[in-house]
Amino acid sequence: MRVLILSGENHGFDKSAEVIQEFLDPVDGLEVRLDSDKDVLTSPSLGEFDVLLFGTGFTRAVVGPDGEVVRERDLTPDQEDGLFDYVAGGGGLVGVHGTAWWVDARAVTLLGGHANWHPPGLTFTVNIEDSSHPVTRGLSDFEVEDEIYMSAWDPGLRVLATAEWSGKQHPMAWVRSYEAGRVFYTTLGHTADTFRRPAMQRLMIQGVRWAGSE
Repeated sequence: MRVLILSGENHGFDKSAEVIQEFLDPVDGLEVRLDSDKDVLTSPSLGEFDVLLFGTGFTRAVVGPDGEVVRERDLTPDQEDGLFDYVAGGGGLVGVHGTAWWVDARAVTLLGGHANWHPPGLTFTVNIEDSSHPVTRGLSDFEVEDEIYMSAWDPGLRVLATAEWSGKQHPMAWVRSYEAGRVFYTTLGHTADTFRRPAMQRLMIQGVRWAGSE
């Protein structure tokens, strides 16, 4: 199974991408490439990969001359079209953290949800809600220091893991289909430290395998 990790500085994913590559590389059956050139999304070579691991997101925060923070596209229209076409055609997508942060309606149709607010980072327990799914099979609840996104999500999603904040459970990982492709998304991953935790590494490995399988 060929896996492309598309790196980049947005959301600090370049640091996380290196850690993810480190633990995916030794996994039997996975051939992993790390790249930061988003033009791969418009290249026929994208179709050579079974899974795209995408964590830089669709938008970025930019501070204007007056100090106001505005959101700008992080992908060109052609790059975005290439990403959608890849998944629609049967490619697997693994989205991480900022992938679903401040996205538009079109991206929500792909990912199944989005967020634009979270409480300050904290240490919390990730609760495995569905241990029967291949992505979470064999996993138990685990602790991370991260951000709990206040997500809005499609009620038809299969939520695999949650975390509690303010007396309610919020989704931390889910799966869905998008046309012929599979999507696994986790809100976790604000810093590279999250991906150094063994349980998180297992979640990612199993998520990659599931997204890239037929």
